Amino acid sequence: MPGTKPVDLGSLKEGQYIMIDGVPCRIVSITKSKPGKHGGAKARITAIGIFEPIKKEMVGPTSSKVEVPIIDRRKGQVLAIMGDTVQIMDLETYETLELPIPEDVEGLESGVEVEYIEAVGRYKITRVISK
Repeated sequence: MPGTKPVDLGSLKEGQYIMIDGVPCRIVSITKSKPGKHGGAKARITAIGIFEPIKKEMVGPTSSKVEVPIIDRRKGQVLAIMGDTVQIMDLETYETLELPIPEDVEGLESGVEVEYIEAVGRYKITRVISK
């Protein structure tokens, strides 16, 4: 899948990201079971979607490969707020993006600097940096 990289399931930790059923998620808990008489250790992962608050779970051998989204943190400036979308300009590339207004970010207004993430071709504003 473009925008992802394969890693060993056993190497992941809480707070990192993982793709579950094609949804980029942030890991909220991992429990690992000890290897038994037959078969290797297993990991149970509970994660929450980055773009939608969906709870996802996954169980697999710690030696298996899983896809991890490549998260790109960027800075932008708010140009305009139009209804439930916000128009921002990337401060490096100067490209403009229209993103939905996130519910958990306060202080969003024209002219403020924001941090946003890009993962698997989707974008989300994570916080307001400065006014």
